[in-house]
Amino acid sequence: MGPSVVWVLLLAGFLLSAGCIGPLQQWGEETTFRPKATSFDPATLKHEQVAVLNAVVGFGLEGFAHQVSRSLSSALDQRPTLITALPVHEALNRINRGELGEEYAAMVADYVRTGILNRAGLQKIGQAIHTNYVFQPSLASFNQSMSGRFSFFGLRVLQTRVTMLRMSLQLWDTRTSEIVWESSGEATLAGEDVREFRIPFDEIARRLWTHMLDDLFKDLPAE
Repeated sequence: MGPSVVWVLLLAGFLLSAGCIGPLQQWGEETTFRPKATSFDPATLKHEQVAVLNAVVGFGLEGFAHQVSRSLSSALDQRPTLITALPVHEALNRINRGELGEEYAAMVADYVRTGILNRAGLQKIGQAIHTNYVFQPSLASFNQSMSGRFSFFGLRVLQTRVTMLRMSLQLWDTRTSEIVWESSGEATLAGEDVREFRIPFDEIARRLWTHMLDDLFKDLPAE
């Protein structure tokens, strides 16, 4: 058996074994939190619904807006004993049924410019969706890059996909128009595989939301 045949067999065995064990992943994240408002008791969230609003996203990321909000709802649904979340689609339906679509759009446009959900608009939205608190998620950046680490006769065998995600989350009181809690986070996921492998955006975002929400719920024991 010639050397070239041996190398081909070794490579085939490597590809099969790597394909069986799946991708190797490294996850890193960093989060920052603003202290909760002194007037806010997170325990109140256990007794009422909290609505998720449509996400505000950076330029060129408009297609991810619904996924950002949906992944936040998914992260909240993992803690049913601590909070009941009103998903974004139902919140938007209630806003539309209340004929507040234009007012909501104007409020969001002001928020993009000023970082403030104006008092009059937020109070009307809260009454229309029947919630005293709303989550306002934001997506600042999302990038994916791919680089080859090893190739054989022009075939890329090992490749590294690096995903970077930056998001922020605010909890607003619709009655007082105050931010009662907020957090921001950045996550980096690096994975190596012999195959084309892409982790869904929703899963990466949900994982980061879950870590960010740990601060909000850390003093609330599950029932």
